[in-house]
Amino acid sequence: MKNLLNQYLIIILSLLAFACGEETKESLDFSGDVDIHSFTVNGVAGSINTENSTISVILPSGSSLQGLQPQIEIGADATVSPESNEAIDFINNDGVILEQEYIVKAKDLYQKYTVTVDVARAKITSFKIGSVEGQIIESSKKIVMYLPEGTDVTALVPTVEYTDGATLSPSQGTEIDFTNPVNFSLEYLGSTFIYEVTVKLGQPILTIYNGEDINPIWASIASTINNSYSNPKTDGINSSSTCVAIMRNKTASDDGGRAWSGGALWTNNKVNIDPTVYGQLKLMVLKEIAGDVQVEIQSDGETEKGWLRAEYSGDALGEWQELTFNIPDDRTAIINNILVAPHVIDVADDPNFSSHMMYWDDLRAIPKE
Repeated sequence: MKNLLNQYLIIILSLLAFACGEETKESLDFSGDVDIHSFTVNGVAGSINTENSTISVILPSGSSLQGLQPQIEIGADATVSPESNEAIDFINNDGVILEQEYIVKAKDLYQKYTVTVDVARAKITSFKIGSVEGQIIESSKKIVMYLPEGTDVTALVPTVEYTDGATLSPSQGTEIDFTNPVNFSLEYLGSTFIYEVTVKLGQPILTIYNGEDINPIWASIASTINNSYSNPKTDGINSSSTCVAIMRNKTASDDGGRAWSGGALWTNNKVNIDPTVYGQLKLMVLKEIAGDVQVEIQSDGETEKGWLRAEYSGDALGEWQELTFNIPDDRTAIINNILVAPHVIDVADDPNFSSHMMYWDDLRAIPKE
């Protein structure tokens, strides 16, 4: 009898649990609207991808991406976090675009959206006349083209490659007079990007390093070289955001304390400069003390070396100065390796020498006249 009562009790409890579960299910409401219907920033509507729940907004070039207040439309019974008109940074202080997560809730449902906001970016990626490629300096939006002496520059047809979706003016295939610099514009997503194109006759100035568009890695020679170092003085003649830096130590050591301590372009970053064509090297330098700067030039295997020196003037300490290094007129061996040293006098021979930072940038080879 007792066992029978226990079985009845188990059945009754099971029925009660089932009934409570059904009641719980019936109390949930999955009919809420958790869609973002529109997402607008500064009057620009975002593109909403419902399949992967992402939203992207492209603002006009030059727009700030910090402190933006998106206007968000959602269902009447829904909430969104962050809220509509809440100030959000979509880029950090290092210039990295940030992904922002928005969550929409309605009744017993919720949906996550990943939102990115960026500015319109369009580039000319290639500019050719015939088989000759122009040098694109993206930081200043300039393109320089060198053609052989005697070329008629009044009726040239360039071939231009640029960002998909942009509109180019003058249009592809147009015959152009390049007697004077010509502006080429890209219209893209409501923004205009203008490149100034200059055609010159003769040999080109060869940019070897500028820290931005042309950025080979400098190797450390008895020193510690900092590549892509923040430019300590951008308000002078060198406004580039980055440069190369070295600490020249007073104490003789293999880390910045030797007469040859410096940085080198060689091995995987070697150069190819014909000294019968190029007669000078120009280099931007910023130092904390006056003194010589040395550029050593080598052919492969170090079979042909040369030591070039220029004076960093004490009249403009702490300022960028453009130094000129003359390649010997009688040199014929190709220059494959370039070494830059901030001070050529051994510290033991110079009692006034002190440890200091040196920075360099914008290394160029200048054609002979």
